Amino acid sequence: MAYKDSLFRSIFGNEKAALGLYNALHGTHYGKRDTEVVINTLNETLWTRRKNDLSFLINQSLVVVVEHQSTINDNLPFRFLQYVCRLFENSIADKKSIYRQNLIGFPRPRFIAFYNGTADFPDYKKLYLSTAFKRVSGFEEVNLELEVDVYNINDGRNQAILEASEELKGYAYFVSRVRWHEAADKQKGTIRDGITLEAIRKAVQDCKNAGLLKEFWENLSREEMNMLNEEWNWDDALAVRYEEGMEEGLERGMEEGLEKTARNALAKGLPLELIHDLTGLDMETITNLQADSPLP
Repeated sequence: MAYKDSLFRSIFGNEKAALGLYNALHGTHYGKRDTEVVINTLNETLWTRRKNDLSFLINQSLVVVVEHQSTINDNLPFRFLQYVCRLFENSIADKKSIYRQNLIGFPRPRFIAFYNGTADFPDYKKLYLSTAFKRVSGFEEVNLELEVDVYNINDGRNQAILEASEELKGYAYFVSRVRWHEAADKQKGTIRDGITLEAIRKAVQDCKNAGLLKEFWENLSREEMNMLNEEWNWDDALAVRYEEGMEEGLERGMEEGLEKTARNALAKGLPLELIHDLTGLDMETITNLQADSPLP
């Protein structure tokens, strides 16, 4: 296969893994033989070119949207709102039906995120779209809400869930082993910044030795391994720059810290839409920062 998606999406982008993931989280017992699972992950969102990580239908009645996060992002509920609106829009065969009297039936949505970054984060946290709404005196009622369940899948967290999903356990173990080998290499002085391809190869072998995702790793080509290395370092750099910006924001003012994060991301050539998602800064501010930044 052509390695175009994230590692997370590659592992869970099939019916068996997706269904097992849902069962592990909710204690359900959907079986593959008597359950229809349809992967319907978006190729792009309505307003940006970014893909969501995973979404799937269970028996045409439940739509599950899943994101993987290496940085803490309080804008997740809004991003999920974008995704589900697009999914619902795509599910309507006759676009004119929304103007007719008969009610259109939509699958019931569930929104899930997995966190495996390095910043401190609880085992579980629920994020609400309504926290983004500006307060208005005398008006407390919320007419629009979206809830996201966020699970920390770092080493030692939510073990019961990991044990219930072979794929999630393998993914979490792989991440922890890459970080372990990275730390060991840094201690030996063999690398300074970023994660070497050798650390990733060692982590893959650790997974094979532990019997985790063995078939998946054996089918990974050399080209895909190289692309995994590039993607991993890109995500890691993004997380570090975000956290540095947030720390500086606490000391010198949140807006200034976020602008530093945006400048760092611009210097790396990251897409403006991604910088908007990462920092929460409006596109006009990011464009102005781009114009003020010196050319590389």
